[in-house]
Amino acid sequence: MKKIIGLFLAAAMSGLLLAGCVAPAAEKNSNDGEKVSIAEMEGTITDSLEWPTVTFAILPTQEITDVDLVVDKLNEYLVSIDAGVLADIVPIEFGNLSTTMTLMLSSSDTPIDIFTNMFYSTMIDVVNNEQCIPLDDYIKKYPEIVNVIGEEYLPFAQISGIQYGLPVVGAYSGFSGYALREDIANEIGVADRDGEVLTYDELTEILLKAKEAHPEMCFIINSVTGCNTNIDTMGDSTLQGVLLNRGLDTSEVVNYYESEEFLSYLRYTKKWKDAGLFLEDPLNQTIDNSYLKTGVAGGEFFGGYSIEDAKTSISTYGYEFTIFKLNEPLVNASSSSSAYFISSVCKNPDAAMKMLALLYTDPVVATYVAQGIKDIHYVLDENGCSWYPAGKELTTVNWCAGSQFYFPNKTLTYPFETSNPNYYKDMIKSNQDCQVTDAVGFVFDSSEVYDEYSAVSTVIDEYLKALVYAEIDYESYLPEFQQELRDAGIEKVIDAKQEQLNKFLESQ
Repeated sequence: MKKIIGLFLAAAMSGLLLAGCVAPAAEKNSNDGEKVSIAEMEGTITDSLEWPTVTFAILPTQEITDVDLVVDKLNEYLVSIDAGVLADIVPIEFGNLSTTMTLMLSSSDTPIDIFTNMFYSTMIDVVNNEQCIPLDDYIKKYPEIVNVIGEEYLPFAQISGIQYGLPVVGAYSGFSGYALREDIANEIGVADRDGEVLTYDELTEILLKAKEAHPEMCFIINSVTGCNTNIDTMGDSTLQGVLLNRGLDTSEVVNYYESEEFLSYLRYTKKWKDAGLFLEDPLNQTIDNSYLKTGVAGGEFFGGYSIEDAKTSISTYGYEFTIFKLNEPLVNASSSSSAYFISSVCKNPDAAMKMLALLYTDPVVATYVAQGIKDIHYVLDENGCSWYPAGKELTTVNWCAGSQFYFPNKTLTYPFETSNPNYYKDMIKSNQDCQVTDAVGFVFDSSEVYDEYSAVSTVIDEYLKALVYAEIDYESYLPEFQQELRDAGIEKVIDAKQEQLNKFLESQ
């Protein structure tokens, strides 16, 4: 039997702590209201040897040897539920991901049926390169998939109103915040403000107290992150045209670098620079959160979909943290989700869609693929949370346990390396309770203003970091920066982004 396709970006993502709640097995309602299995809806093939086999991938950074073991267990389960389809998992070496995926998405000899753009490509490129097929007609047959994703989040995998993929289920909402080491928060008397929403004035006051108590530490590692607090970046890290107020009640694309919001932020960065809150020589340092673990930094901008999520994630740096919010959880055009697609070289799209439905709705299928086999690749504690078996870790467990984020619906798996059995329930609830802006799912295609976008990006690379770390005087250099942006063509980029956004909103 074929092998399914390969594991994940273990090194980059090994710090992620993921969790999940087990849901009922995949079912759907027939027209008369009786619950029937997917196999019954689609027509059962009594001899499983005749069932189509669907190929999909996992992405390991190290060799794994348990592919056959997991595939056999998974297929045994698929036969037991009369699924009408079998699975084939194929490991892909991460270093060869781009080359291997491109070949498999263009060859009918060794095709891949289901794939994700995670770590591989953008959704726009996947669509423009004709590597996937539209799914609008297929998802009508599987309303349970829409239910688990949420209809309001389907635009994450749409282009021009066409559903090309299925968004990976996860935390769509998020808030911006600041994480201060809990021991320091207790020392300066602010730990009781954990979870409170602060203004930048209030945050600055706290950080000045922290710096006074620990002059040897810095308290802001990445000042660029702070630029994004109160805007919708629309998925554009260069901020070439944004929505103010995080995209709430506005569809006007503006030049952020000429806004009062950006000027206000630069005024704060000047205060932070003068107080010694920044990492020393930030323009010549590697900017990452490892400084928290080494004790160089006592805090940093940090967020999540909830306070508990942020604390779980940042605890990997070796300390407990007090989290201050700078805004509330929200889903906007800055939010994103990778997606799963049916490839254009797939010979049996109906079978591929059936497998996708199982991956999104059946907890047994989702757990076999994402976590492997109980007591071999993961163990469960008394709370129903999962952990690596004794003596094992991501690089030695021989499966992808701990990398559930890569798969279609991690919320069907067991909470991983957390004592919170409700981790995924809370994640799902946050998606249901948060505010959602009209621009969710918008993706800017810069190809029509490629020259201008590239020229503006060059100007931003030259000025932005120096400005937001207050390495240069903003009163002197901001006007110069703004003029060079105009000369490079930022207004043309913003006009193109506005036109595309208008069309996107009209199509919703």
